[in-house]
Amino acid sequence: MRYDDQNLREMLAAEYVLGTLRGAARRRYEKLLQARPDWQQAHDWWATRLHLLAQTAPAVAPPSRVWRGIEARVYGGRPSLVSGWWRAFALGSSTLALALAFLLATNLLQKPVAPAVVTEPATVAVLNNDQAKPAWLLSLAKDKSGKTEMRVVTLPGVAPVSGKSFELWVLPADKSAPVSLGLLPIEGTGLLHIAGDIAPILKSGGLAVSLEPKGGSPTGQPTGAVLYQGKLAEI
Repeated sequence: MRYDDQNLREMLAAEYVLGTLRGAARRRYEKLLQARPDWQQAHDWWATRLHLLAQTAPAVAPPSRVWRGIEARVYGGRPSLVSGWWRAFALGSSTLALALAFLLATNLLQKPVAPAVVTEPATVAVLNNDQAKPAWLLSLAKDKSGKTEMRVVTLPGVAPVSGKSFELWVLPADKSAPVSLGLLPIEGTGLLHIAGDIAPILKSGGLAVSLEPKGGSPTGQPTGAVLYQGKLAEI
């Protein structure tokens, strides 16, 4: 095995976290985690990425044919007394969000995804600093009235700066002035409401985070250093 191959390391880390790496390969991988700090780091990053992605993904109820297919594989086509209980439990649990995260991450790894489960692509972004260290995970969604909102999850390692705020900006593709999307949380999750005229700009524009005075920029434009950048993408 090419233990210094970064692509291989990332692929196996993702498969291990998703639970699709099994048998002897899984056991070899677990030994590598104990012996190689770089492999442990890749594992921790994928675990954080997928778990937080699950938090931002809304629950999706699979079509009935999916459950019938699962029952046929597990019970060989025979009806089960517990199958109804399992279906009710699963529909009401967060495992549906984890299943969606699995599908999204599998798409990232360029593996086939069953189109029946996810009806439209998710739009997400990771904001990284100049050392490629991620700080926030963003995802676009619609509220009950159909308006666009941005869900924000703060990743481990974001440190507060005394008397300062992190402000998120969209950088229009036409090079016009940046537009503020709001302040980002230092920890936990947050929700940014996106104005109707801003939503179309998000798809083509870039994203940047500047360090501003407490409460945000006093001028309506970035005044501090740009510390993180990213771009929304459909997955």
